Amino acid sequence: MNIYGFKSICPEDIPAMADLLIHRQTFEGEVFPFLKNSCLDVKYATDILEKLFVNHKVSGIGAFTNNELVGYIIGEVKIDTLRGRHIWVPYEGTAIRMDQSSELIRNLYAKASKLWLEQGCFMHYTVVPLGNQVYYDAYQCLSFFIQQVHAIMDMKDYQPFNNVSDAEVRRANKMDSEMIGEMSSIIQSYHTAAPTFEPALPEMVSNIKAAYSNVIEESDETCIIAIKDKRGLGFQEYCPVSANFMTPDNAIELSVAGTHYSQMGKGVGKKLMNEGYRMMQEKGYDSMITDWRITNLASSTFWPKCGFKPVAYRMVRYIDSNITWANFDNPSIKSILG
Repeated sequence: MNIYGFKSICPEDIPAMADLLIHRQTFEGEVFPFLKNSCLDVKYATDILEKLFVNHKVSGIGAFTNNELVGYIIGEVKIDTLRGRHIWVPYEGTAIRMDQSSELIRNLYAKASKLWLEQGCFMHYTVVPLGNQVYYDAYQCLSFFIQQVHAIMDMKDYQPFNNVSDAEVRRANKMDSEMIGEMSSIIQSYHTAAPTFEPALPEMVSNIKAAYSNVIEESDETCIIAIKDKRGLGFQEYCPVSANFMTPDNAIELSVAGTHYSQMGKGVGKKLMNEGYRMMQEKGYDSMITDWRITNLASSTFWPKCGFKPVAYRMVRYIDSNITWANFDNPSIKSILG
C-alpha cells in the first residue's frame, strides 16, 4: 500500500513536475503518434509549467513518497461571463508516475478541491488526456462529466465524401461579410437547443456576430462558404495554430463550422469538408484539429465520420455552494444532533 505525503505544489517542484509530464506525454504519443512532436522535451514542459505559475498563479497539490514527487494537480482561478468564478485545470495540470493508479488522482483532487472552494470556486473544469485510461477513469469517478471533445485528424486518413450537395463552395471574400455575420447564429442555435442547452447571453451573441463579420479581414485565416441561390447555407473557418502537447506539428485548426438546420442531411457539410480538406492539403498541413460539445448531436456524429479522433476531453464538475455552511463543522448543524 502506497503511503503518500501531500503538500501544496510550488515552483520549486517544477523540475519533478516536468519529468512526470514528459513521461505522461510520451505514453500519449504511443497511442496518438501525431502527438510525438517538437514539444515533447523537458525544456518545453518546464517552460509551460513555469508560465502557468508566473502568468496564471495556479494552485494545487503534490503527492510525495520518500520525498519524490509521484503526482500533482494544479488549477487556475478564472472569471468570465458564462462560467463565473471557476477553476481551470489545463491539459498539463494533472500528471502521475506511470506506476500509480487512478486513486492517486482522486486523492490529489480531494486535497486540491478544498483549496479551490476556499477561493470561491465551485465549478471545476479539467482537460483530460485520453491516451491513458487512468486519467479518464479517475475524473469520471470524481463525478466529472464530459463537456467538450478535442480531436485530431491525420490528413492522410481523410476519405472524401460522396453524394454531396450541389451548392457552390468557395473561399469567402469581403463582399460576404454580411452573409458570414448572419450565419454566426448557426452554432449558437445548436447549443441552445436540446440536448445541449447552452445559454446564448445577449452580449455574447452581439460580440460573436461582430467577430464573424470581421473574420474575412484576418489575412492568416481561411473562411469558406456554401452558397445556393445567393443564400449562405454553411461555412467553415480555418486558423493557423502552433504546436503544443495537444497539437501536432504542422497542424491547422478547423476553429468554427456550421450548417443551417434546413440543410442538414443534404450534403452541405460534407461538401464544405471536402473543399476545406483540399485547400489545407494544398497548403501542406499534416493534421487538422477541432473540438465540439459532446451534447451537440450534429457535431458529435459528423466530425468522427470525417476522421477526427478524440485525444482529450474537457470535463466539469459543479459543486453545490451550500456545502460552505451545510456541513458538520457548522455548530448549528451539530446542534440538531444534540
